[in-house]
Order: sequence, then C-alpha cells, then structure tokens
Amino acid sequence: MEFKHAVQNSFADIIQEYQFDLIKVNEDEIMLLNPNYALTIWKSREGIDIYYLFLNQLEKVKITNFLFSNYKKDLLANILPANNLADKISKGLLIHSRGLRKYFPELLAGKAKWIGALKNNHFYNEAREINNDELAAYQRGIQTGV
Repeated sequence: MEFKHAVQNSFADIIQEYQFDLIKVNEDEIMLLNPNYALTIWKSREGIDIYYLFLNQLEKVKITNFLFSNYKKDLLANILPANNLADKISKGLLIHSRGLRKYFPELLAGKAKWIGALKNNHFYNEAREINNDELAAYQRGIQTGV
C-alpha cells in the first residue's frame, strides 16, 4: 500500500475531526497540515517518526519518543509484534493515531500547552529548520486553502 493511503486510512478520524489537509511531501513523508501547525509522518527502515512543525518559525521538532513516553500500556493492547517493515509501519501508524487521539487532543487542537512538557522531557531535541520538500508541501497546502 502507498504510504499516503496508509496514513490517510490510519488517521482518517483525526484528519476529519481536526480538519487537517493531507499532503504528500515525498514518497517517505506525509504532512498533516492545520492552519496553525503541521505534523509530518516519516517512514524509514526503523518504522515511523513524527515531527511537529512550527509554521510561524518554519521549524520542526521530532516528537516520536516524547509521544511514546506518554502513552500508557493499554494503548498497545491487542497489537501483535511486527513481522516485517511494512507491518512495523502499519502498526506504528495505528499506535500513533490512537495515542495522539487519546493522550494528546490538545496537541491535535493546535494548543501549545504540551510544548512545555516536551521541552522538559529527556527526549527533547532542539527545533531545526524544515527542509525544502516540507516548505514546498506547506506552500502547496496554503495555496489550496488550508
């Protein structure tokens, strides 16, 4: 299955409820664009990573490990270990769509209160500039009316 469709299927409820525009950045990255911020979901040989994009500063910060550190064990109930990379990516999308919805509705709603917890978390990495593909995807998104 194409990565964009996998993200779209796994995050369908979140996309609809929080009015995200789903934009393909490249073959390995999908952007969920909101008027105030964006999330990008990357696939790699390790699974998936999620970044939070501060659109007013054109910077991003990796939040994957921060998210995992805040998920409770019940989130992993009924999820079997992955057998291969495609399975690992699919299960990662499922875990994060459930986890974001359950534990981070304020993040999805565009509120910034959670950022303090991120900055105080031992998984925090300094924000870095978004790349050219992400900037182009963001610009395409705002041109289509997001």
